Amino acid sequence: MQLHTIWSDRGGMHAAGGTGPGDDDATLVVASRGASVAVVDAAASAWLVLRGSAALACREGRFNLARGQWIVLERDARPLLQAGTDGLVVGIALPARLQSLAAADGGLFTGLGQMAPGGRGDALRAWRRCAPFARNAGRRQEVARLQLEPLLRLLAVQQAGFRELVERCPGRSLRRRRQVFARMQRAWMHMAGNLDRPMRIPELAGLGSVSVWYFTKTFQALYGEGPQAASSRLRLAHAARLLRGTRLSVSEAGAACGFENNCSFSRAFRARFGVPPSRYRVAVAPHAANRTGTRRQAASASAP
Repeated sequence: MQLHTIWSDRGGMHAAGGTGPGDDDATLVVASRGASVAVVDAAASAWLVLRGSAALACREGRFNLARGQWIVLERDARPLLQAGTDGLVVGIALPARLQSLAAADGGLFTGLGQMAPGGRGDALRAWRRCAPFARNAGRRQEVARLQLEPLLRLLAVQQAGFRELVERCPGRSLRRRRQVFARMQRAWMHMAGNLDRPMRIPELAGLGSVSVWYFTKTFQALYGEGPQAASSRLRLAHAARLLRGTRLSVSEAGAACGFENNCSFSRAFRARFGVPPSRYRVAVAPHAANRTGTRRQAASASAP
């Protein structure tokens, strides 16, 4: 088996895959300081943000990732990841034959989450043990599958919470329950990746090739809320982040999250957070200003 390594640094742009790898080849990736990496073949991939932030665009949508977050994507997602100017992101592109090595019960699921405590340091050490990296260069070397197993197990640990959800899924066998959960996760990821518009239930059901009735019933039993409620909650949480971290007006923040008018946005926001969006922004503004002032003071103190 061959292992391809890529370190894209300081605004560089590199492609992972597309060079005729074999069925058992994997690609390890590091992206840092504004660099980009695109997965150009059909491999599944997993990404962990160790420092700063990153933006990722793929078949499922667009994701803004913060420090400590991980994301796993299915085959054919073909992601384009860009690390922030202060970002450090590690990733792996896996062929189908290696995905089952990631967990004892069958492999990784598509999903998005926060790394467990200590996960960032463990991830960086695992990547370094697998292979040497050179800035803005690609290497290919022969490796044994055993060299990748600690890294894949680390990824599986991040998804330990999915086991309980798998058990909630309908199906007599574990294989069937995993299939159902994978279909529900596919729909959930499309909701999380398209926060600029409400997702229609028939569209989500079609992603899993199931009926609207089956999808709605299973989604509710699995996640404890219906698909429309989940979509609204995710979009309102995104609106709150925009109000905290940007200068968009209230109406602009609502429009960016798929609300047709300011009235419907304010009503939904108040029902979710207990205050209208304008008062929410006023309440969080002093805290944001204090954090910004603290960072500026620290920078001034450290300047020569």
